[in-house]
Amino acid sequence: MAGTLASCDAWFNNPGSQVSSTYGVGLGGELHQYVDLTDTAWANGVLEYGNQWPGPPGINPNGLSVSIETEDLGSGLVVVTDEMYAAVFSACLDALDRYPSIVYVMDHQVISPQSRPSCAGDRWRSGRIQQLASELGLHLILMG
Repeated sequence: MAGTLASCDAWFNNPGSQVSSTYGVGLGGELHQYVDLTDTAWANGVLEYGNQWPGPPGINPNGLSVSIETEDLGSGLVVVTDEMYAAVFSACLDALDRYPSIVYVMDHQVISPQSRPSCAGDRWRSGRIQQLASELGLHLILMG
C-alpha cells in the first residue's frame, strides 16, 4: 500500500475505487481483512509482458492468489517492523491453513512488472520476504 492503513481502509471500502486486497497490515501489526479467502481480490494486477507468473496460462492470477498490502506511510524507506512481519506471517498461516496447496511467495511485480515495477520494494526485498518464504516453507519468486 502506498500510505497509511487508514487510507487503505477508506480506499478499499469505497466501491467506486474498484480495487481490493485480501489483507492490509499496519506498522504496529494491525491486521485488516478486506476480502474473504474464498473470494477474489484484485490487488495483484493482470499478467503483463515480462511476467514470471508460475500459474496456469490464461488464468487471472488474482483468482489463485492471496494479496497482502503493508503500510509504508507513502515512503518505500519505512522499514518492515517486527509487528508488521508477525501479522503478515499470521495472515499467510491462515491462507495456508485454508489452501495448503499454496507453494509460492511473490510480489506484485512478478505478475505486473510494467505497472508495479517496484512492488514490494526494498523494505521487503532487503531480506524480509526471503525470511517469510523460508519460515513458511514456500518457494520465493522475485523479478530480476
